[in-house]
Amino acid sequence: MAQHGPAVAAGGEENATSRRTLLYAAIILLLLMLALSVIGQSIHLQPVALLGLPMTMVGVTVLVLVLLYLAAPNAQSAPADPARDAVTAALLPAVAVDARTGRIRAANDEAVTVFGRDHVAPGSPLSGLPSVEAREECERLLDRAMQDGETQTHHCAMRMPDGDTRCMRLIARPNEESDSSLVIIGFGNEEADEIASGFARIQERLMSNISHELRTPLNVVMGFSELLTTGTVGEMPANQLDAAQECHEGGERILRLITDILDVGRVRSYYVAGEETQLSPPEMIRRVENLLAGQARRQHLRLELNLQPGLEPITLEERAFKQLAYHLILNSMDRSSSGGTVRVWARREGADLLLIISDSGVEMRGDIPPQPLPELSATHTENAPAPPFLGLPLCAYLAGRLGGTLTAETGDEGVHFTARLPYERG
Repeated sequence: MAQHGPAVAAGGEENATSRRTLLYAAIILLLLMLALSVIGQSIHLQPVALLGLPMTMVGVTVLVLVLLYLAAPNAQSAPADPARDAVTAALLPAVAVDARTGRIRAANDEAVTVFGRDHVAPGSPLSGLPSVEAREECERLLDRAMQDGETQTHHCAMRMPDGDTRCMRLIARPNEESDSSLVIIGFGNEEADEIASGFARIQERLMSNISHELRTPLNVVMGFSELLTTGTVGEMPANQLDAAQECHEGGERILRLITDILDVGRVRSYYVAGEETQLSPPEMIRRVENLLAGQARRQHLRLELNLQPGLEPITLEERAFKQLAYHLILNSMDRSSSGGTVRVWARREGADLLLIISDSGVEMRGDIPPQPLPELSATHTENAPAPPFLGLPLCAYLAGRLGGTLTAETGDEGVHFTARLPYERG
């Protein structure tokens, strides 16, 4: 990163010089206008005096505009920092470490809260975070992540700002997308992991109860209503037939809602791949919006859909697509402040379907790398643990599962998270 310094400094000096030149030119123009007006008044030359006053006003206006321009911040932005971008996308406390030097290049806010700003400041050695006994283990974890090019995990005793030590689960992965020497290390809290696992078990029981207590009797009601609408049990008057059809259609809507809740809320649904079917992206997005509408109202947020008319159906795993849309929108809702707007776009671009979610949260940019879920056999999914990551890492995993990618970009309308999904998977 150091090589960018001189170029940025030179650009800043050149920009400052051009601003001073512009200011001097505006001052000279203003003085000329004032001089012309004064001379016209002194020699009683009315045409010159009348001309000088408007020109003076023009000069004053130009000077005000120049001063506003000078007061504005320098538009030249600093070069993108892959280390900062990588840790910002992490859900856990995380630091970006240069594997060649063993020094920290960036840390997210969660890491600053856990370890203190001085211990994770850029340039600080990674060896300052673990206890003396665990330093060699952390160094070996860093080396394995670089040599194997795969995610490595290990439990280490980490030093806290108050002097105590805490056993934490370290997750190290190389950041090969932008810098081959960069390793991202996340710190998992054992107590938080146990709480999350307990919550996942409770959530799974709740989902099972929803499936049994709601969906099972609803299927029975819909079965009888279908017998009535099809005339299997005999002919019905027109008004009674209309009522039976409305009952059946209402049951179908409730059943779709229950299915959507189970798809996004059931832990094991993230581990088990579903069948690919042809689906309508606008319909799926509206169903997800229906799930999040109540939460959006409670947070005083507005959900705005911009769906391309006539968007072609796409063949994908329906459950994974709903999960992706749900967590992307939920992520932007969490990043937005009260009174804000979360915008959702869906359109086709070439051979890809673009699902874009925008919000006004903290700036982000670059690719969000997917992180694989641990593999579980079919017999173990009943007691599947909570996904080890949520938010954007989970969205990146789901986008990769659908054959696509997830990127973040900051523009005039806020931060845009774009999931690019191919219509044809090779």
